[in-house]
Amino acid sequence: MNLMIVLKRIPAVFTFFVFYLWKLVTANIAIAYDILTPRMRTSPGFLTLPLTLRSRGGQLLFSNLLSMTPGTLTIDISDDRKTIIVHVLYARDEQNIRRELESIQERIRKITE
Repeated sequence: MNLMIVLKRIPAVFTFFVFYLWKLVTANIAIAYDILTPRMRTSPGFLTLPLTLRSRGGQLLFSNLLSMTPGTLTIDISDDRKTIIVHVLYARDEQNIRRELESIQERIRKITE
């Protein structure tokens, strides 16, 4: 990878870092709030999502970041690397979760592909 490509990706990496840090903090707060309140509001479920990232590094980063974020866990990536199965703790709003995970993939694509 040449120097110009690396330099062009620095703002995207920084933006992604801030974005992910914010997601991490808000997920931890949501889980802590749910644990500390008398009634749990979880609705766990599994989602099968299209994996739009084509680079193995991007797929690895995406699956690891999902697993490190409270409330989500990567279960499996298909053999053809086109779908990913994710366990989510709050599956009530499936469409919103799908949009959010696609947004994360798009941000990762900007720094890995």
